[in-house]
Amino acid sequence: MNWKDMLNKRELKEGDTTVTHNECKDIERKILAEVKKEGGALGMKNLKGIAPPKKLKMVLADMKERGTISEHTHGDFYTDKPK
Repeated sequence: MNWKDMLNKRELKEGDTTVTHNECKDIERKILAEVKKEGGALGMKNLKGIAPPKKLKMVLADMKERGTISEHTHGDFYTDKPK
Protein backbone atom coordinates (compact mmCIF):
# COMPACT_ATOMS: atom_id res chain seq x y z
CA MET A 1 0.00 0.00 0.00
CA ASN A 2 1.45 3.38 -0.98
CA TRP A 3 0.90 6.75 0.74
CA LYS A 4 -1.93 7.74 -1.64
CA ASP A 5 -3.85 4.59 -0.73
CA MET A 6 -3.27 5.33 2.95
CA LEU A 7 -4.65 8.86 2.55
CA ASN A 8 -7.74 7.55 0.78
CA LYS A 9 -8.41 5.16 3.68
CA ARG A 10 -8.52 8.01 6.24
CA GLU A 11 -11.90 8.29 7.90
CA LEU A 12 -13.43 10.39 10.64
CA LYS A 13 -15.23 8.30 13.27
CA GLU A 14 -17.31 9.37 16.22
CA GLY A 15 -19.51 6.83 17.92
CA ASP A 16 -21.63 5.16 15.25
CA THR A 17 -21.00 7.87 12.63
CA THR A 18 -18.25 7.53 10.04
CA VAL A 19 -17.22 10.00 7.36
CA THR A 20 -15.18 8.39 4.59
CA HIS A 21 -12.25 10.20 3.00
CA ASN A 22 -14.23 10.92 -0.18
CA GLU A 23 -17.23 12.20 1.81
CA CYS A 24 -14.92 14.39 3.86
CA LYS A 25 -13.30 15.88 0.75
CA ASP A 26 -16.71 16.53 -0.81
CA ILE A 27 -18.15 18.16 2.34
CA GLU A 28 -14.99 20.27 2.79
CA ARG A 29 -15.14 21.42 -0.83
CA LYS A 30 -18.79 22.47 -0.38
CA ILE A 31 -18.02 24.30 2.88
CA LEU A 32 -15.16 26.25 1.31
CA ALA A 33 -17.30 27.09 -1.73
CA GLU A 34 -20.02 28.42 0.58
CA VAL A 35 -17.48 30.49 2.56
CA LYS A 36 -16.22 31.99 -0.69
CA LYS A 37 -19.78 32.70 -1.88
CA GLU A 38 -20.56 34.47 1.40
CA GLY A 39 -17.44 36.64 1.22
CA GLY A 40 -15.11 34.83 3.62
CA ALA A 41 -17.31 34.17 6.67
CA LEU A 42 -20.56 32.40 7.41
CA GLY A 43 -22.67 30.83 10.13
CA MET A 44 -24.00 27.30 10.59
CA LYS A 45 -27.34 28.27 9.01
CA ASN A 46 -25.52 28.56 5.66
CA LEU A 47 -24.21 25.00 5.96
CA LYS A 48 -27.39 23.11 6.91
CA GLY A 49 -28.01 21.50 3.51
CA ILE A 50 -24.43 20.34 2.91
CA ALA A 51 -24.42 17.18 5.04
CA PRO A 52 -26.16 15.56 8.01
CA PRO A 53 -25.48 17.65 11.14
CA LYS A 54 -23.20 15.13 12.88
CA LYS A 55 -21.03 14.57 9.79
CA LEU A 56 -20.89 18.31 9.14
CA LYS A 57 -19.69 18.99 12.69
CA MET A 58 -17.06 16.25 12.42
CA VAL A 59 -15.68 17.70 9.17
CA LEU A 60 -15.74 21.26 10.58
CA ALA A 61 -13.84 20.08 13.67
CA ASP A 62 -11.25 18.40 11.43
CA MET A 63 -10.92 21.54 9.30
CA LYS A 64 -10.44 23.68 12.43
CA GLU A 65 -7.80 21.26 13.75
CA ARG A 66 -5.89 21.44 10.46
CA GLY A 67 -6.20 25.26 10.31
CA THR A 68 -8.27 25.31 7.12
CA ILE A 69 -10.97 27.38 8.82
CA SER A 70 -11.30 29.25 12.10
CA GLU A 71 -14.31 29.83 14.31
CA HIS A 72 -15.16 33.27 15.67
CA THR A 73 -16.23 33.55 19.31
CA HIS A 74 -19.78 34.28 18.07
CA GLY A 75 -19.85 31.02 16.10
CA ASP A 76 -19.16 32.20 12.54
CA PHE A 77 -16.60 30.32 10.44
CA TYR A 78 -14.00 32.12 8.35
CA THR A 79 -10.94 31.27 6.28
CA ASP A 80 -8.68 34.28 6.89
CA LYS A 81 -7.73 35.73 10.24
CA PRO A 82 -8.89 39.35 10.60
CA LYS A 83 -6.16 42.00 10.77
